[in-house]
Amino acid sequence: METDSKKPLLAIDLFSGAGGFSEGLEASGIRVALSQELHPQPALTLAFNHPDTSVVVGDIRSLDLDIMEEMISKRYPGQEIDVVVGGPPCQGFSTAGKKNENDPRNGLFKNFCNVVSYFKPKVVILENVTGFKKMYDGRIYEEAIDSFSALGYKVVDSILNAVDYGVPQRRKRFIMVGVREDIKLKFEWPKPTHQNPEVEADIFGPRLKKHVSVEEAISDLGFVKPGYEAHAHKLGALSDYQVARRGNYQRLFNHLATKHREKAELTFSYIPEGGTIGNVPDEYKSAKKTMARLDRRHISNTVLALPDDLIHYAQHRIPTVREMARLQSFDDDYVFIGKRTSGFTDRKHDVPQYTQVGNAVPPLLARAIGFQVVELLGADHVDIRSKIVRRNRHKWLRGSSGFTGYALDSVSSISLYDTHGRSISLPIDDAQPKTLGLPDLVNWKAAGKTGAKRQWAPGVNEVVNVYSESSCTQNILA
Repeated sequence: METDSKKPLLAIDLFSGAGGFSEGLEASGIRVALSQELHPQPALTLAFNHPDTSVVVGDIRSLDLDIMEEMISKRYPGQEIDVVVGGPPCQGFSTAGKKNENDPRNGLFKNFCNVVSYFKPKVVILENVTGFKKMYDGRIYEEAIDSFSALGYKVVDSILNAVDYGVPQRRKRFIMVGVREDIKLKFEWPKPTHQNPEVEADIFGPRLKKHVSVEEAISDLGFVKPGYEAHAHKLGALSDYQVARRGNYQRLFNHLATKHREKAELTFSYIPEGGTIGNVPDEYKSAKKTMARLDRRHISNTVLALPDDLIHYAQHRIPTVREMARLQSFDDDYVFIGKRTSGFTDRKHDVPQYTQVGNAVPPLLARAIGFQVVELLGADHVDIRSKIVRRNRHKWLRGSSGFTGYALDSVSSISLYDTHGRSISLPIDDAQPKTLGLPDLVNWKAAGKTGAKRQWAPGVNEVVNVYSESSCTQNILA
C-alpha cells in the first residue's frame, strides 16, 4: 500500500504519559498529531519535547472527539489519522498489582476502542504489561480481541522484549496490533536487532549487535557525584549507544545526583554489583523490600516508577533521572518537567520525573514497531522529530530539575488543552527563577528549599553543587 510520501503518517497517542511511544513513532516516520494523558506533569513533558503535537490533558472518558478531530484538522488539514496507539493503565493486569478484575482501569480499553471507532485508522496498536493476555483466565484479553474484530480489524499480538531492540534493559511488553480489514497486507513483527552472543547463536542470518550493557549506556554520566547537578557533558561518549543518545549535543538535563543520608549510604554499601537488598545484614535493612545494584557488565533490571529500586553500580546513590532515561533509551535532549520525586501521598496526584521515566514505553522499542507500520503502509522511513525546535526550547528552561523541577521562561509558547479543546494553565512552579546571571555554583543544603527556588538559570557548562555541605566554590572535577 502506498501513501503520499510528502506527508508523514499521522497518529493519535492515548494514555501517552511523558511520550515514550510518541518519541519512537516520530523517529520511525509517524507524526503524532494529538496525544491524551490524564496527568498534567507528563503531558507538559510531552508537549515541551513534541512541538508538532496537540496535547490534551484529562480523562479519556470525557474526550470530545468532534473537538479532537477539529484540532487535528486545523493543524494537519486534509489528512486522516493512520494510527491510533495507546497503553491503558496496567495496574489491574500487572503481576505486581492487586489483580482486581473489577478495577475500573481495566475497562479503559473500551474508551480506546471508542476513539478507534471514531477515527477508523488503518492500524491500531495496544501496549500493556505481559499479564494482559493471561490475567483473569484471559477474559479481558478475549474482550479486547472481540472489540477490535467487531470494529473491522485483523488482530495479532506478541510479547516483545525491549532489550532485543537496543534498549539496555530487561523489559517485556504485550503488544496487540490491529490492521483494518480493507488493507490486504499482513503486519510483520520487528526482527530483533540485538542479542546476547554468549547464549544466542547466529542461526538466522548475519550477526546481530550485542545487547547494550549498563556501562555502555551510562558510564559517560558518572562524572556527577552525590550532591551535584550537571547541565553539560564533561566526558566524551564511550560507546556507540552513548553517541546515539547524545547526538553531538553537549547539554544535559535532569542529571541531579542524590546525596543520601549516612544510614542509606551504609545500607547501599552492603549491596555488591548485581546484588540485592538480600545482601544487606538485617540490622541495616529498612522496610524497603525491592532494591538492586546495577551491574555495569550486563543489561539493567527493569526500570520502574520508584527511584530507589535501583542503585548506581559505582556510587552509593540511586541513578539520576537522566541515567534512568538513558536506560529507557530516551535521547539526552529529551527534558522531563515536573517534580523530581514525590512522597507516597503526593504520588496520588503527582507524576514526578522518575515516575514519568519509569512508566514510559522505551522509544527504541516503539521505533521498532513504528518502522513496521511505516513499512506496512508504504510511507517514508524518516526521523521526523523536530529536534531543532526542541533544542531551541531549552533556552526557556529556568532553575533546576531538583525539588519542583524546571520552570519556563515567560516567553515560552507551550500549550496544553482540556478534553474539550480549551487551553489550560501549565503545571509549573512560578516561584522558580525567570532571569539569567545568577551564581554558577550553589550550596542548596545551606540555602534550604526556599533559597533554592531563587537560584540560577542553567548555562551550558554548569555543574552545580546541590546538596553538599562543602564550599560553593568547589568544582566537581577538582
